[in-house]
Amino acid sequence: MVHFLLESVRTGNNLIQTYRPFTLHKTSLCLRSKPFKDWTNRLTWEEILCEAPSLWIKKTPCKIGKNNKLFAKYKSNEMVAGFGIYLWNIVSGEITEAMHKEWVQELKSIIKKEVIIHNEDVDWFHVKELV
Repeated sequence: MVHFLLESVRTGNNLIQTYRPFTLHKTSLCLRSKPFKDWTNRLTWEEILCEAPSLWIKKTPCKIGKNNKLFAKYKSNEMVAGFGIYLWNIVSGEITEAMHKEWVQELKSIIKKEVIIHNEDVDWFHVKELV
């Protein structure tokens, strides 16, 4: 996955997303990368009106959209975006193993069906339940 991330960024494909929904059980992630620079919503972290179980996570219930969703306080940019920003912060050590476990626990608390990561609407990294 690290090779895919670095090669995508090197070639200008900053947005990494899933092109197939996945479950939170044993699964494979089907990833794609593409260039992306035009997010519809460029909100501040404070403008994301959701429950905040920690300083770096916000989750459903939210006043944004209708899907169950989970945000991380990592903002996409023209260099690395979407799932790529989360992976980048794992590789760099910014996201620790304990933080990742917290993320997964919060994700499991709100997602009951399939998950999708496209990150073309809001520039903060988030995942949402497919409805």
